[in-house]
Amino acid sequence: MWIHSINTTLYELAITPPSSPNLQIQPQIEHCKARRNNHQLSLSIIVLIGVVISYLPQHHRIIRKGSSDGFSSWFLLLGCLSTCWSFFNILILQWRRIRCCKVVSTSLCLENTLGVAQLFVQFVLFTLIFILYMIYFPPYKKVNAFVHKMRLFCLPSRSLAWTVSILFSKIIFGNIAVSTFFTIIILAAVDHDQEHHSAWTLLWVGFLGVMSALLTMIQYLPQIIETYLRKSVGALSIPMLLMQTPGSILLTVSLALSPGANWSTWLPYAIASFFQSMLLVLCLVFFIRAKKRGVSSFHSPETAPLLVTRGATQMYGGDSSEEHGLAGTKKPSLIAQDQNQS
Repeated sequence: MWIHSINTTLYELAITPPSSPNLQIQPQIEHCKARRNNHQLSLSIIVLIGVVISYLPQHHRIIRKGSSDGFSSWFLLLGCLSTCWSFFNILILQWRRIRCCKVVSTSLCLENTLGVAQLFVQFVLFTLIFILYMIYFPPYKKVNAFVHKMRLFCLPSRSLAWTVSILFSKIIFGNIAVSTFFTIIILAAVDHDQEHHSAWTLLWVGFLGVMSALLTMIQYLPQIIETYLRKSVGALSIPMLLMQTPGSILLTVSLALSPGANWSTWLPYAIASFFQSMLLVLCLVFFIRAKKRGVSSFHSPETAPLLVTRGATQMYGGDSSEEHGLAGTKKPSLIAQDQNQS
């Protein structure tokens, strides 16, 4: 659909001389008129409040438990990129309506910009999860367990998981900087007197929308695999999933009804709701199983690097049971950690 719009715009540009855009030009009131829809306004406000409330349990759980164990770094990377690109997508599509806030009433301005606010809040709150993930990254996962016997002769090396997480943090914040730069250039070139967007604008918007949709389609797969392999919930918040799964449907409807939005804005959230449901079911199964067994929701083969450490000990020699508490039981510090996290 956006490719067809690009072709149409290219034809218009071929027969129409380009105008000189200027961000300082005041928007015309006749271009800013829109039909009021109180039901849509109410729905958008409810969704915005719901987005904020739904993320709070996840932030609180990571901080309270003091651990982000159980998260997939790939899940967080894809989520940060997709929410970032979705926000810039709708920001450009509704930029004219945002500028109309200078000449319309406050209520009409609020109605026209709530779609942008929803995606901005979601982008910020999801990125905050990644920041907390880095801050509360499990210490035992930061160091390569295979060099524990050589710590007197060399510095411990970073584990693969921690190295990948650092790389992803650079990608995420680098993407924010680059996307902001290109979006500012695009918005500076927007001609507010033309009804249609320019070809370059549609190309950038189409890229953001399509890439966001593709990433959202696969965003939850790494987390589903991570949760399934560790057989526990970990730091994931079930209340967050319980609120977001039905909330994704409301968000999809709200964005689809937003002025100026197209399929590239709401489609990623329709797909995400399906994968959220799968992850929610998986978390509920492992949570109930952990309760029946009387173990922590963090309990898994990865809670302590027992198997890796045992393999390293056998490789380099030494009594693993005496040094690491591996003779069928955990060290007291690990037991205390499980009790604090349960």
